[in-house]
Amino acid sequence: MVGAAERTRVTLGRVPVRLMIVDDHADVRYLIRAIVAEAAADVVVAGEAATGEAAVLAIGGGDPDVGVLDARMPIRDGFETADLILARRPAQTILLCSAIVDDAIRERAAAAGIRACVAKDDFMRIPELALELAGAGDGDGDGDAA
Repeated sequence: MVGAAERTRVTLGRVPVRLMIVDDHADVRYLIRAIVAEAAADVVVAGEAATGEAAVLAIGGGDPDVGVLDARMPIRDGFETADLILARRPAQTILLCSAIVDDAIRERAAAAGIRACVAKDDFMRIPELALELAGAGDGDGDGDAA
């Protein structure tokens, strides 16, 4: 198995952007998987977790380029989960999914080290945002940066 340091990143288009989906609702994880599967071969699901705790434990093994975290989960929300993940993997890119993305959410996300936010009614943009965040997108800067 090739590690992150050995992999050629997506700049040459040879390695797909790997996502880890973290959401307490199985149907939401399924929806994101389906969107990613239909979007492009340049984005793949590398792992899933139903809780923040499970995400923190699993993120190293899946070696995702982008972690897609639900903002509201029981016990540990997406902001707290991001803090824990970034403590273990400081360079990990995180995309937060929230029902509402407003200035308060963006500020809280930025304070937690989250790179961008997407509203749940805009899930179709997850593959595009993942590519941009991983450095493989078109770089037009229209993502909703935290």
